[in-house]
Amino acid sequence: MLEDRAIAVEPLIRVENLAKHFPVTRGVLIGRTTGHVKAVDGISFTIGRQETLGLVGESGCGKTTTSRLLLRLEQPTAGRVLLDGQDAAASSSGSRRSCTRWACR
Repeated sequence: MLEDRAIAVEPLIRVENLAKHFPVTRGVLIGRTTGHVKAVDGISFTIGRQETLGLVGESGCGKTTTSRLLLRLEQPTAGRVLLDGQDAAASSSGSRRSCTRWACR
C-alpha cells in the first residue's frame, strides 16, 4: 500500500506470461513437427528501476532462453515483454538497438 504522497512508478521491465516452445521435427527432407520442447513456459516478473535481477537455476531450465527473449534475439511463442511500459515487440529497429545496447551495459 502506498503512502498518501507516494507515486506508483512503472517498472523498467515487465514480463507477462512469457513462453518459448521449440518444435521437434522428424524427417530430413520433409520436416514434420512431432511435438514441442517447452524451454520457457508462462513466466512473469518485473524489474524496477535501480533493481538487479539474478536469473539462477539448474542446467537446462531456460535461463539462456529467457535472456534471449528479453534481448529480442528470439521471438516468444506467447506472452510479452514491456520496456518502460512499451511493448518491446512493437518497437522499431532503432529502439531495438538502443534496448539491446541498454541491456548489455
